[in-house]
Amino acid sequence: MALMKIKKPKHYYLEDYMRDLRDEMENMFRSTFEPMLEKESERGELIYSPPVKLCEKEGKFVLKAQLPGIKKEEIDVEVTEDSIKIKAEIKEEKEEENIYKSEFRYGRFMRTIPLPEEVKSEDAHAEFKDGILTVCVPKVEKEEKQIKKLTVK
Repeated sequence: MALMKIKKPKHYYLEDYMRDLRDEMENMFRSTFEPMLEKESERGELIYSPPVKLCEKEGKFVLKAQLPGIKKEEIDVEVTEDSIKIKAEIKEEKEEENIYKSEFRYGRFMRTIPLPEEVKSEDAHAEFKDGILTVCVPKVEKEEKQIKKLTVK
């Protein structure tokens, strides 16, 4: 029984074979485990985990989250000194039409993103535009170590 079928051309190098084998294994793991990435809550609802990007820019951490189909009034953002928590709910629209296929996601979600360094949560601000939530949080400035010159007696 062959799990992976890799066609071998006449001139096939070891590097090509290893790359093809790696690609096939990645596809196999992706197709097996990606459906499990959405978890169920205690009430049987699917928990959606929106994609995020966290970067550092000009002494601040900037978090961007893709939240399509959500109104800014429905987004709740909490910032602590070491994480950012995003909560929202995507509500299902009631339609009278016959739906033949729908891949839309509905339900509540919560995502906590840990920050690599301590931040000033009181100076954080958030903006929501075109389905992208942007949260900017300034880092805590580390005090420079002061050197004290001692005289030896």
